[in-house]
Amino acid sequence: MKLSTERATTSMIATIHTLKARAALDDETYREVLAREAGKRSAKELTVREAGRVIDYLRTASGDPGPAGAAAGLDGPIGSKLRALWITGWNLGIVRDRTDRAMLAYLQRQTGVSHVRFLQVAGSGSAAIEGLKTWLARAGGVEWPLQGDDVIAAKRAIIDAQWRKLIELGAVKSIGQAVDPMLDLEAYATRIARCNRWESLRSEDYDQVAKSLGHKLRNALVKIPSTDIEQEQ
Repeated sequence: MKLSTERATTSMIATIHTLKARAALDDETYREVLAREAGKRSAKELTVREAGRVIDYLRTASGDPGPAGAAAGLDGPIGSKLRALWITGWNLGIVRDRTDRAMLAYLQRQTGVSHVRFLQVAGSGSAAIEGLKTWLARAGGVEWPLQGDDVIAAKRAIIDAQWRKLIELGAVKSIGQAVDPMLDLEAYATRIARCNRWESLRSEDYDQVAKSLGHKLRNALVKIPSTDIEQEQ
């Protein structure tokens, strides 16, 4: 279900009522805020996206700064997955700023929700995660495995996408006209991981290879005009 149609969670509604009290809003003023920010007259009618907008407004109105630090609360399952995908975008050269703050800004633009603490319902969190994966597939060329829980296959798909981009940029030289330059990836990956074959790579080895390829890819990208690079929207 899309965040634009999914109902606001119980915790989001409770947050709205708490902030309403802190802002000392009477009922009529509160209804006007809901109408202006979301076109609704009751918090129970809000979608997840609309509730995010109302919460952000009420935080400002009540002087509530929220959790300490813009990136607080990212260590749960949803936040960790979103952070990992955002770093993947950085390593693919399609994210300019790898910080949590930039990721949260992207999340707000795409979902209307300002922080992953408002995405604790499985449906909402999954929608945000799948949205990032779809963007990485479109802009980064990642061909995600059909088995969504295959972590190693997903990490292999990421470094495959990085290598393809490097080939497109001319940063990888083929070992021969009759040989697919993708075959050179194993030699590169096993050298970085200090092992002999794909089967020897552990999950953390794939992370190290992706980090190394990310550095190589970003160096290659600075040599072409920025207008030719698709960046996050």
